[in-house]
Amino acid sequence: MMGNSFWMKIVPLISIFVLGNAWPTGHHMWLKFRNKQYMYVEEPMTWMDAQSVCNSIGGFLATVSNEKEMRFIKSMTRVSSNNVWIGATDMFAEGRWVWIENLEPMSYNIWYPGEPAEGKRANCLVWYHYKGFYWHDTECYSKRMFICQRSLKEEKN
Repeated sequence: MMGNSFWMKIVPLISIFVLGNAWPTGHHMWLKFRNKQYMYVEEPMTWMDAQSVCNSIGGFLATVSNEKEMRFIKSMTRVSSNNVWIGATDMFAEGRWVWIENLEPMSYNIWYPGEPAEGKRANCLVWYHYKGFYWHDTECYSKRMFICQRSLKEEKN
């Protein structure tokens, strides 16, 4: 028999696919920043699974264009998270880091000194707290919390 905590974790995830943009719990909600909405998902998943969840609700793993966006994301995670997936990868071409949303190269980054360093086996970007908040490359199959992002929908009159 599965414990109660299993169902408390899985029901919100199932609701993503069934209800689309609606989340049944208060801690999963879209927060607006400039022309985008962001959602911090506290259920650890692989990078690919996290991207699939974000895509199923109309978005992508978060793209970070500047320091203001990074500070906003940091505030969403309540700084308690040790590591969070965001949406860059070099899985298409080793050493060429692009945002999964549009496959554009990164123009802003906050890599930890010496990163990216893991070579061919680490193709996904994690925002990690170690001597500050920096980006690291790591294996895509590890499970981490993540940030989804989507563009604000235009309202029709």
